[in-house]
Amino acid sequence: MKAYFLALFVALLVSGCSQLQRRSSGSGYGDEIQYADQTSRTGSYDKMTRQTAYELGKDPTSLSPQDLQEIRSRQKVKELERTLSSKKEREQYSKVISWLKNDDEKIEFLSVPTIEGRQQWINRKNIWARAQAPQEDMKGLIEAQDIAVGMPQEYVRRSWGEPLSVEVSGNPIYKNERWKYQRFVSTSQGYRQETRFVYFEGGRVVGWETE
Repeated sequence: MKAYFLALFVALLVSGCSQLQRRSSGSGYGDEIQYADQTSRTGSYDKMTRQTAYELGKDPTSLSPQDLQEIRSRQKVKELERTLSSKKEREQYSKVISWLKNDDEKIEFLSVPTIEGRQQWINRKNIWARAQAPQEDMKGLIEAQDIAVGMPQEYVRRSWGEPLSVEVSGNPIYKNERWKYQRFVSTSQGYRQETRFVYFEGGRVVGWETE
């Protein structure tokens, strides 16, 4: 499972080490969108589709129709993120992104044409209640001081506390980050210090590793 998550995060590490920078401005994604059903003359999927597949933890050589739909949704999110032209729009999105459940919900939010309309969408969906009242499965993880894939950053803080350090990939408002923790764990030889890295995309856990 560890190898799966490390492969998933490779795309976030490709274009830089110390700051984990992605290649471009804006949200940190490429400037051109090529959708998942586009193929090259050789019949293989285009570079953007393959990259998106890797980001989603999928094998680009064997994509199912459902995989392609998920890839198209992720590409649509990236396209819409680049339409956020003002600082206020980007700040609003940064505050809400961790609490949006999936790419379809991000698309729904980003497709609202005005910042006022998006605020009404937030209120109508009662988004902030998600931060105040974790669902039972997340509540159990927090109480057990554990984490899981899909967990929002705020819940990780409640479970493990503030990270020792944070590295950011691309534009900080999109919350593609790596958090570092150092914890003492009990072993048969006594306590030892353990370093853990937690990876986030869009403000939600996509994986972790332990040194």
